[in-house]
Amino acid sequence: MQQRQDAGARLRPSVESHGKRRSTVLAFDGVRGSGGWQFGEALAMSFPSAPSVARPAGVRSRPRLRRLSSAAPERVADGVWLLRGGLVRTMNVYLVEEPGGSGVTVYDAGEKGMAAAIVVAARGFGGITRVVLGHGDTDHRGAAPALRAYADVLCHPDAVAQAEGSGGRDYWRMNDLPLDVRLLHGFSHRFVWDGGPVHIDDTVEEGDAIAGFEVIDLPGHAPGLIGLWRARDRVALVSDCFYMTDMHGRRQPPAVPLDAYNLDTAQAKRSIGKLASLQPAIVLPGHRGPLTGPDVVAQLEAAAA
Repeated sequence: MQQRQDAGARLRPSVESHGKRRSTVLAFDGVRGSGGWQFGEALAMSFPSAPSVARPAGVRSRPRLRRLSSAAPERVADGVWLLRGGLVRTMNVYLVEEPGGSGVTVYDAGEKGMAAAIVVAARGFGGITRVVLGHGDTDHRGAAPALRAYADVLCHPDAVAQAEGSGGRDYWRMNDLPLDVRLLHGFSHRFVWDGGPVHIDDTVEEGDAIAGFEVIDLPGHAPGLIGLWRARDRVALVSDCFYMTDMHGRRQPPAVPLDAYNLDTAQAKRSIGKLASLQPAIVLPGHRGPLTGPDVVAQLEAAAA
């Protein structure tokens, strides 16, 4: 792990003043056409221009809301528990037991409404020791600002700017999506998924050890996307290295993430190929899954083609 410096200077914000609150406004597509604001920009999102270094207060927990935001943890591998979040349970957050029973690492932070469910589930294992973001997109950093009340938040150095800034909005191409998906995702990113920029306390890179796993680089879909790999039983946690859900949240076989959401689709395919070369037995993605069975590698190779 490497202690990091503030990444705010790397952001590309447009700052507006709203009374005492300074905010950054980013459009989905960032393009102004001759006919006025394009549709993606009509769904521009506003969030604080920099995350606070101060720790937030603890999360308020209401059982009914927890049950609405997340299913109960399910064991998906030795020492690995999955919380399926969101109304249709497509948002995955993983609790990875620390050696010696000293708590759990939270891998990915799902959507913002899952924070209380994550905290309560982690208490059963001794609490949260750290939060590791697979990448900085809105639907993976969602609960992270609230979880900083309990532990440090970490990510890859290349993901810091997105985690602390736009959450992916400054390179997404939302106008490449069908209109219904733009409406659905636009609303969800702004009002359901994203908890806003989160201060990153430290960074991790390929080869670092996390709760008995090894960090692996899987960029392409997003800058600094990382997975966790455990060779002894060939288990991989991979965030959005690939999708097992389509644009409407329906299940699908493993596939390269949507081009409109990718920083570099060709690199994303290479990262899926890299994952396949590890010969994993269980692969735990950021949405839906898990991917298991005798044809795991073949399915990954097909997705990378």
